[in-house]
Amino acid sequence: MLPSAIIPTPWPTIQVLPSPVAAPPMPAGPQPFMGTPQRPVPAMTETVPLAGQPLLPSAPFIDVQPAATPAPGQPVTILLLGHDQRPDEYTVTRTDAIMLVRIDPKSQRVATLSLPRDLWVDIPGYGYNRINTAYQTGEVYGGRGYGLHLAAQTVYQLLGLRIDYVFLIGFDGFTNLIDQIGGITVNVEKELYDTEFPTMDYGYTTVHFLPGPQYMDGTTALIYSRIRHPDSDFERIQRQQAVIIGIAARLRERGDLENLLAADQLTSALRDFVRTDMPKDRILDMVWAMRNLDVTSIQRFVLTPDSVVAGVGNDTFALVPSPAALNRLVQQFLGNE
Repeated sequence: MLPSAIIPTPWPTIQVLPSPVAAPPMPAGPQPFMGTPQRPVPAMTETVPLAGQPLLPSAPFIDVQPAATPAPGQPVTILLLGHDQRPDEYTVTRTDAIMLVRIDPKSQRVATLSLPRDLWVDIPGYGYNRINTAYQTGEVYGGRGYGLHLAAQTVYQLLGLRIDYVFLIGFDGFTNLIDQIGGITVNVEKELYDTEFPTMDYGYTTVHFLPGPQYMDGTTALIYSRIRHPDSDFERIQRQQAVIIGIAARLRERGDLENLLAADQLTSALRDFVRTDMPKDRILDMVWAMRNLDVTSIQRFVLTPDSVVAGVGNDTFALVPSPAALNRLVQQFLGNE
């Protein structure tokens, strides 16, 4: 049962480590915002109500997907959640990055499937809302740790696809992961310029990315993963996938996928920044099984604007997905098409 398996560690002080990789000179013009001094984040609690809503009694444990865990060597589906809690926020926040990763050790196939944060879905036991509220709802009304479970149940109910494990990472964990491995290289597909990018201290700044391969430390990669004003959330989730592939490429380049000791050290270093129900030995087994992965073969799938209908009642930003489009996307994600 998911909540009992979650690592019971408090949210740590965010620490951005200096990168040992020499970055190329930044281009002339406006530069990405490079962060502000960070403050400790207290442990999240189930006693903080959602904004504008009264606190409700804890809900019964909702379980709608099969309980079996895949045997070693079998395909595994992982749900990656990125929450948007800022350093001085004490409330449970939403998960604005929602990505599934399918790993098949036998075929050496890896696929990613990203879901828009504003997707209108049925959250088991709580009714319809945007998909990025599922984790928040579970943490608030079900108790600490229930949010990951409810998010998995929500995605299963939407896609009919069993979620085997869940990982939750915030701004701090994301930047630390990338800085721990010495930065990544991401191919920026087009120029991005945003004069109102939100900073951690609730202000705004100007950020600018030029097209082409770009070195990124943790903070820069976080900005690249969050920027959306120049286009849309649909394109932002594709950038998030590109960053994940950049991380995989860097791990392969460093040899972390071929060295269990290095993988174990990296996993231990990130323990305080990631919450998951995936046992550590299973993580290491998966890393070892995929040690020869060609990262250029990783498949990427996303919902497109023409597969959703915008607007639900007064919520003009909610996106209602086409069941046919979802089904086809799932089949592609599974490798059936």
